Amino acid sequence: MQKKIIALAIAAIVSAPAFADNANMTVYGKAILNIESVSNDKSTLSQAMRVQTNASRFGVKGSEDLGDGMKAWFQYEVQIDADGNAGNGAGNGTRNTGVGIDAGFGTVMMGMWDTPFKLAHNKIELFDNTTVFSAVNLIGRAGGTAASYITRKSNVVQYWSPSLGGVKVNVSYSPDEGTSAGAATTQGSNKSQTSLSATYDDHDSGIYVSAAFENRPDASVKATTDSAARLVARYSLGDFWIGATVESIKVNTSATASYNQSNSELVGSYKLGASTIALSYAKAGNTATSATGANQVSLRYGMNLSKRTELFAAYTSLKNDTAGAYGFSTGTTFGTNAGSTQSATGLGVIHSF
Repeated sequence: MQKKIIALAIAAIVSAPAFADNANMTVYGKAILNIESVSNDKSTLSQAMRVQTNASRFGVKGSEDLGDGMKAWFQYEVQIDADGNAGNGAGNGTRNTGVGIDAGFGTVMMGMWDTPFKLAHNKIELFDNTTVFSAVNLIGRAGGTAASYITRKSNVVQYWSPSLGGVKVNVSYSPDEGTSAGAATTQGSNKSQTSLSATYDDHDSGIYVSAAFENRPDASVKATTDSAARLVARYSLGDFWIGATVESIKVNTSATASYNQSNSELVGSYKLGASTIALSYAKAGNTATSATGANQVSLRYGMNLSKRTELFAAYTSLKNDTAGAYGFSTGTTFGTNAGSTQSATGLGVIHSF
């Protein structure tokens, strides 16, 4: 027994410096699961009951003080399959991950990260972009499956500015790493992406405003450039807040033709004690063809059991126009049947650690 105690004491002494060096590391994560009933009135598989792991995640992050007002930091975050569908626990792979330097000029980082265009909308998102109930089934999308601007880019370099008169600027650049003979590009293509936002967020006044833009050369048609612009706003007053998004997405259909699709969302939330009720209405406009839009209504009720645990119930109804082909962007879908109405009702739990 005495020998074991001595051995443990020596091991503690030897490992103490390692623990001290990593004392600024944090392990964190979130489990987001729900059971839901999903239906599609124009699919042969008209209804299903399922458990969804959504974007359950696990991460580790840390930083080191470099002196002179500089700091190095890292973050590794992966999506976890919490209900066994993937079979390996890895879920959909890497989430926001990278390494960066903070200084007086702001932050420069490299890795894989949400684009500024995507992040601009998160302030008014009710469902963390991860469930069938989310407005991003329509918001940030053009023509159903034609283009999505709700993206997390790999091979990215980002700059995050300090507050400049209350405004913060984020800029993201992701180069096209494919060779001219590779699958990612064709000769003469350059499918790089540039995304940027300018955001004013004043907690005292309750005002949030963000303008964002994204540029995608050769995305749909070689030698043309697709793009998207959006304005997001939110106003908070006590336990109530209301928010809105308006956006326009340009999609090229040939070297000389394109269309601009307009999408919008109105959302509100009210907190009453431990409970929160929220409602979202989103509308996708037409592409170059009429009657190709859709609208979606989502209702959410949440009850906080603690600072880290919430139970929620949700309902959504996504109705396509006669030629609209939108569907749920997460989980197993029934396809994007033109003119379909898709709906979902679910109960879930969110636990953060």
